[in-house]
Amino acid sequence: MTMLPNPDNIQLMVEEKNTETQLSRNICTLMQLHGLAPKAFSTQVPVTYEMMRRYMSGAARPRPEKLAKLAELFGVKPADLEYGSFTADITVTSPSITVTQHDAPMPEPAPPPDRTIAISDPKELASWLVAQGDDALADFLRSLADTLQKKK
Repeated sequence: MTMLPNPDNIQLMVEEKNTETQLSRNICTLMQLHGLAPKAFSTQVPVTYEMMRRYMSGAARPRPEKLAKLAELFGVKPADLEYGSFTADITVTSPSITVTQHDAPMPEPAPPPDRTIAISDPKELASWLVAQGDDALADFLRSLADTLQKKK
């Protein structure tokens, strides 16, 4: 005969929505201040990533030896980690700009090179177009055909 468990003794595996504690806030803040990622940091404690995630959410409390190790890694006392208050003041700075003063004015930029070609001989024009490649020759012929069409 199978006995059904008493519903009063069943412990749910689902975490409460708001389990945050001062300890969990301090762990998160100190990790942020030290630029630590949970997965990499969990190996230093050592605990599993899931356990580190639970410490950070407040769903689990570290055992005394793990609390001491966390405090050591953060460079604080265990009591400060558990009951203290830390703030993450992260300052974003803009890149520095250097202004250079010249004794003389800057020279004007050079004008773009002249790309016009004066070709009066049709044979010379044909040779030049062939030298430019098939795409240039095709573009020229399309443009010539369009111009002749418009002229009609």
